[in-house]
Amino acid sequence: MKLRKLLPLSLLALAGVSSNALAVEKGDWLLHVRAINVNPNDDSSALNVGGSDLAGTGVTVDDNPSLDISIGYMLTDNFSLEVLADLSSKHSASVYGLPEALGVPDGTEVVETNVLPPTLFAQYHFNPKGKVRPYAGVGLNYTLFFNDDLTAGAVSALGAGNLDIDSSFGLAGQFGIDFEMKNNWSFNVDVKYIQIDTEATFDSALGPVSVDIDINPLVLGVGFGRTF
Repeated sequence: MKLRKLLPLSLLALAGVSSNALAVEKGDWLLHVRAINVNPNDDSSALNVGGSDLAGTGVTVDDNPSLDISIGYMLTDNFSLEVLADLSSKHSASVYGLPEALGVPDGTEVVETNVLPPTLFAQYHFNPKGKVRPYAGVGLNYTLFFNDDLTAGAVSALGAGNLDIDSSFGLAGQFGIDFEMKNNWSFNVDVKYIQIDTEATFDSALGPVSVDIDINPLVLGVGFGRTF
């Protein structure tokens, strides 16, 4: 996992946890900045080529790091709203199961795209006046795919062109912990699950190609928070 390198920094941050708890309460603003890794729990339909499904085919989506920025507002001492505004992460989709005669080996990258997943969470803070403050949230996500391109391999092997990737609406869940530090700062660990389902279509020498992809990433993050 790409976040493994951040563990030493995490231990150093925890060493700086303050012994004086600073309460989070109604009217406070919460800012979090985290390094994250986006880990797709991907699943796909078979590739539909020229109107027929090719049994045994599909695509996989790779994981990638990014930066997570969120802003929350405490509606009460326990309840808050948070807007997640991740910077986009870049991902590639690779194909498997195509007939050998096409000359496209399993694992060939066919699509590259940037993913932007703004999400609104409603959160409950379990221990807002403590040094260790866990929280959980549920929310709604909108995911935009942009800068999407077919790879050179897809163009040369399949004669691919005219790529389109649908935007996605879905649910999201979240659990995290803020460890109080000094001067209204905290160290934060956070896990999110985001429902992202899309359809990718493109033209090819074999006919129109379409595939449904469930990405549904687990987003693991560590970083820092600030209360205002």
